[in-house]
Amino acid sequence: MRKALTGLGTLIGPYGEVTEMSTFTCGHCQSIRRVKPFCDPADLGGLCKICMTVVCECCVGLGCDPFEKKLEREEARFHARRWIEGVT
Repeated sequence: MRKALTGLGTLIGPYGEVTEMSTFTCGHCQSIRRVKPFCDPADLGGLCKICMTVVCECCVGLGCDPFEKKLEREEARFHARRWIEGVT
């Protein structure tokens, strides 16, 4: 996995011990997962060939549904409900 696709997670334990790990965020559900640095995207879940983002094992095979599109649908639904109810 490319370095640009990963993040860095820092865990601080109850006694002050610090643990750092590489992470990635799923492009479809926004869940944060631990990864080994420079590993193959297939080991993580997969790479969506439509939106070209790394997806977790839960989102593989469900089709392309990026998180931004989900937000746009929710906003459109909210505005439609407000219009129907006549709230300004």
